[in-house]
Amino acid sequence: MRIVGKEKLQHLICSNGSARTWLCAWIAELNNAHWKQPADVNNQFPNAKLSDSGIFIFPIANCDKEVCLQIAFQQGIAVITGLK
Repeated sequence: MRIVGKEKLQHLICSNGSARTWLCAWIAELNNAHWKQPADVNNQFPNAKLSDSGIFIFPIANCDKEVCLQIAFQQGIAVITGLK
């Protein structure tokens, strides 16, 4: 997957050591992912939830934040839409 919007994670990466470890590993996994459908995401990340609006929500381990990700499966693009 090509990842767009990594800059939205920069503040959290710089300010929270445990979140930084998780986010760096998560980004590495996304870079190597070849998801074709939503079930592929859930197979790799069972804790991820798909919202009604089609955004995947990934809870960050040891942190009260979640990464919001919109995925264009056909194009192989994952867009980080924000943190919540």
